[in-house]
Amino acid sequence: IEPAVWHLNEGHSAFLLLERARETVAAGTESSAADALILAGRNSVFTIHTPVSAGNERFDTTLVRQLAAPLTDGTDVDLEHVLELGRGTDGDPGQFDMTAFSLRLTNGSNAVSALHAETANASWRHILERPILDVTNGVHTPSWVGQPTRELYEGLGADLDDLDADRADARFWDHLDRIPDDRLWEAHLRQKLELAFFARGRLRTQFARHGEAPEALQAVSDALDPAILTIGFARRFATYKRAALLFSDEERLARLIWGTDQPVQFVFAGKAHPADRPGQRVIQEIFSKSRSPRFRGRIFMLEDYDIRIGRYLVQGVDVWLNNPRRPLEASGTSGMKAAMNGVVNFSVLDGWWDEGWTGDNGYAIGGRTVDSNEGAQDWADAQALYGTLEQEIVPRFYDRDRTSGLPTSWLELMRRSITSTIWRFSTTRMLQEYVDLLYLPAAAVAPDPREPVSVGATGDDPGR
Repeated sequence: IEPAVWHLNEGHSAFLLLERARETVAAGTESSAADALILAGRNSVFTIHTPVSAGNERFDTTLVRQLAAPLTDGTDVDLEHVLELGRGTDGDPGQFDMTAFSLRLTNGSNAVSALHAETANASWRHILERPILDVTNGVHTPSWVGQPTRELYEGLGADLDDLDADRADARFWDHLDRIPDDRLWEAHLRQKLELAFFARGRLRTQFARHGEAPEALQAVSDALDPAILTIGFARRFATYKRAALLFSDEERLARLIWGTDQPVQFVFAGKAHPADRPGQRVIQEIFSKSRSPRFRGRIFMLEDYDIRIGRYLVQGVDVWLNNPRRPLEASGTSGMKAAMNGVVNFSVLDGWWDEGWTGDNGYAIGGRTVDSNEGAQDWADAQALYGTLEQEIVPRFYDRDRTSGLPTSWLELMRRSITSTIWRFSTTRMLQEYVDLLYLPAAAVAPDPREPVSVGATGDDPGR
């Protein structure tokens, strides 16, 4: 295999460039060691991810010298030049920044949402030779759409394995009004019931493991009633995602979930990084609250989060909750998966939702301004969260047509959720943008593997 373009995904892959430079020199081409690094970057592209500093790897240059020396010994690659290329935005000569190294060398780079591109360009502006582009993440539609919903789409002629927005006859998402309300609601309820059965099994197992009383085990049989408005929250429990924001006002939350005529239930799932002690404490806190008398039976935490739990949740809840601290969510993808199933997003305007929210396809928590006081911002977002639930989401979900008994207004919201996301936030669209914006430009200046390589007498790269 002779790749035309190499794609580096996050900074931890940065030494791919150094290894390719070493191989170029070792192959005995006409390139100097300095030219070899330029050539390695010429047909390489780079995706930057999290704005969180802990996610952009930096290492002491002493350690980098020890580990990189075997890649440079005998090749005339100047290790000090390599270290200079890895100097971060703070200019610290004692630190090697993997993201900075990748940004300086590669042909092009991208962030994973439009807002993230704004943040990344501002953060890295001192070292950038060209702007970081935005290629918003997408998800593989057929992997995440539930079978009942998929059958509805296929009834409109959909081929989820080959989404095509260029042909009018293939844009099935523009014709969701052809699906009768009762069939759309029936498909959604089937997926809610599948979630309930699955979650009850998981809850029964984990309650038994924790030594819960027999009556608690028996109560699991009634958990997650599909008739109740169900809100899901599942993701990595990094502290900036503020999983515990819902509990900012416990009395108000209790009134919300135990509403006599319009109750609400929440399902949490997720994991924290093994080294993220604060994130692990958030999980412990939510689990403890879910078993307290005030919240037991309306708030659930599913342990051992994995892709299977994630799939049931994005297919089977009514609302998908996401409340990160703006603008620290680079993209997020769970809400995309949920929307393609007709689940309604309820999120801070961060990551993908900042561009995905149209005003009528879901709900926003707060606005786009950020208070420099994190405590004040948390309180404001919590008030917006409660207020939108109480005044808009809960009443709309429980509003029923007097004749059909169906939540017709909610079903219209579900349709808008699907229509606005199923193509725009698919991997099909995403990959096409990678090809057009990054791969083809890099391939156009890629050296022919069958020919000797050169960047010119001066060592300047004519393709950059």
